Amino acid sequence: MGPKLNLSFWHSAVICVLLGAAVILGSPVWATAQAPVAQPSPQAQPQGGGPGRPGNRPSRPPSGKPGGPPPGRPTGGRPGRPGPPTIQPVPGPRPTPGRPGYRPPRPGSGRPGGPPPPYAWRPGDRDRMRRYYGRNFGYINRGRRPIFTIGGFIPFGDRGYFRPVPPGLYGYLPPPPPGYVMGYFDGYVVIYDPVSYSVLNVMDLLD
Repeated sequence: MGPKLNLSFWHSAVICVLLGAAVILGSPVWATAQAPVAQPSPQAQPQGGGPGRPGNRPSRPPSGKPGGPPPGRPTGGRPGRPGPPTIQPVPGPRPTPGRPGYRPPRPGSGRPGGPPPPYAWRPGDRDRMRRYYGRNFGYINRGRRPIFTIGGFIPFGDRGYFRPVPPGLYGYLPPPPPGYVMGYFDGYVVIYDPVSYSVLNVMDLLD
């Protein structure tokens, strides 16, 4: 009788323990306690940090050149003080236009408006020049020779034909006044101004 009572007691105790465990496991309090705690998701941080944090600086306005001064700041001298004034050169008077192809006479050709300088041949100059140029007289066309007179001008078409008197003959003749030269063309030895081509004196070797 005794062992059967003990077995029934332990059997009933095991059943009570199992029922109690089932009741505890099925209760909502136990499920909430055993559920894993949800971790809060990290919020997205704005670039540059939030307001008041280092790195959240307002963007600067772009300057004209990399590394150059910011706009609105003077580049030279002290700020707020103007630079030195720039002095512009004053143009000089313009020359008065003259006639095409006209060249004023050079200094030394006589005073403007005054008489020309004197020049005279010596008695033996004609014979000396005839002996020197005599070999060319046969090639001169006497019917088409130009005519040069004292105080006149050498025509434009004849100016390129004049040749200077060679030094071997020039040394024996009276030197021309300053500003004049001595040239030969077509049997003439002429003292003339090479700028205005005015004739100071002339010697006709064929006359």
